Amino acid sequence: MKKAILIVLMALMLVIPAYAAEGDPATDQSIQQEQEPVVVATLEELQTAIDVAEDGDTIILSKKIILDNVSLICKKDITIKGIADSDCFFSISGECELSGLKLFSDCSNLTFALIESGSNKVCNVKINGCQFIRNGNNDVFNSTFLINIFSGNVEFKNCEFLNEESTTLSISSAATVNIENCFFTGTHTLFAGGAINNSGHLTINNTEIVDNSSGLGGAIYNDGSLTISSSIIRRNIGKNEFDVVEGNDIYSRGVLTITDEQSADEGFYEETTGEKLALPLMDYTGIARLTYLTEEEAAEYFSPEQSPEGEDKDNPAENPDNTDQDIPQKPEQPPEQPIEPPKDNATDDPADTIPDTPQQPQEPADGGNDYTPPVDYRPSQRPTRPSTSTKPTGDSKPQTQPDTPAPAKPQLACNGAVIDTSRTVVLLGYGDGLLHEDDPLTRAQLATIIYRLLDDESIALYGNAQVVFADVAADVWYAQYVKVIQAARIVNGVGGDRYDPNGIVTWAQVLTILSRFMEPQEYALQHIQYSGWAQGAIQTAVALGWIEDSADFTPDAVISRGQLEQLINGVLALYC
Repeated sequence: MKKAILIVLMALMLVIPAYAAEGDPATDQSIQQEQEPVVVATLEELQTAIDVAEDGDTIILSKKIILDNVSLICKKDITIKGIADSDCFFSISGECELSGLKLFSDCSNLTFALIESGSNKVCNVKINGCQFIRNGNNDVFNSTFLINIFSGNVEFKNCEFLNEESTTLSISSAATVNIENCFFTGTHTLFAGGAINNSGHLTINNTEIVDNSSGLGGAIYNDGSLTISSSIIRRNIGKNEFDVVEGNDIYSRGVLTITDEQSADEGFYEETTGEKLALPLMDYTGIARLTYLTEEEAAEYFSPEQSPEGEDKDNPAENPDNTDQDIPQKPEQPPEQPIEPPKDNATDDPADTIPDTPQQPQEPADGGNDYTPPVDYRPSQRPTRPSTSTKPTGDSKPQTQPDTPAPAKPQLACNGAVIDTSRTVVLLGYGDGLLHEDDPLTRAQLATIIYRLLDDESIALYGNAQVVFADVAADVWYAQYVKVIQAARIVNGVGGDRYDPNGIVTWAQVLTILSRFMEPQEYALQHIQYSGWAQGAIQTAVALGWIEDSADFTPDAVISRGQLEQLINGVLALYC
């Protein structure tokens, strides 16, 4: 018996390795296939890869795919990934449809789609049943949008946007976008609009936008036209670097419509007043900072413990903990080794029309160095101060005698373009987390700041102007800002039909532009040694108290970002 058992065991020992040997190659092959997904570089290769792929497969794009009047339809569970060497998954134009695609990226600076109309044709894009997933490193300073829509008509239906970084959708002024039955979540950025930054015409229906955060408008920043119906927009956070809440769920300075009926126990609340928004809301054009809360949540959120009496939580200039610096009494000088200004120091001096060697305009940038974020999603100024500030009102105001009324402060106006002096300039930082206050200011940045200080009526007055400068393309991020302030003759360019958007700015140039908002003033300079083209602007600035008549002041020195912030905020404080 023992001998029989021994024979059986020996036979099993011979058979089991044979089966294992037969299984190993198949196992190795399966592992090898999973580790080597298909890599494609052209549209034809991508279409072929989709056709032969099986559920669970992955396709990698090594280069940007151009979709011009071409559609991609996928009915399989496959993943399309991009690699860091490519800056974009798709560039889309013309008549196009994307359906059933699952797009994934773990690269912080990879855009999923650029959508814009081609030459002489309108872009009409339908995106249905797609997943857009970015699983990066939670870099809240990343400036690359998941999808950048420059122009055309775009429709999103039944899509999911799972995005850990940057704004998900950026919608430019020339675009019309409809979003229906979609889901947005997970964005964390310090720029404007966690899920959506809109400057165009946007309609949102039956869509959920939750658990996003940004520096301004945790879910949505709206500077265009926005209509919302039957949607869930809540649990988002809009808070800037001063720890000031700026539209947890929606920040709107454009046209806002919410068609939903009023709910008794929950709704949108205005953060600056604590008042519940009355719905439906039709074509509201004021500034709105909205948080969606239940009545119980609102009672806690707006309790005195949350907003201590006497503190204007929405205005860092009136809250000592949030104030960067006092209003300067005299301008700072540039760093010890300032960057040399352009030889054409008379920028925006109508008498000077000799341009420098043209500089190639860079990608959208709100700062120097290698970081180039689009500005639409990153406002350079704080919005209008809330009406519920702690300034004295009613009986607490000092009473003036009836026969000696306080003189009205002059208005800052240039050819009908008026600066809203209740606003201030605040720098929101660069991609490395620093404000770069000592970096030189560019002319594109200056145009952005001046534009965003204008009131809504001024922008409406000049908003339909055309770009007249040869070096400002109609679709660059600063085109809207430049064309408005040029149409109002706030700026004149550098001559030769050029604006020089990447040129750096001097004190003389800034004072010349600001002085155009006031009547010229005469002042006998005692200490500033200057007799150049900007002398009249400098005299006006000294006479009005914008700067001091100091021998330390050098008009031709480059002005830094931080110095401009101090200068303009000091000027605004004199007239608000």
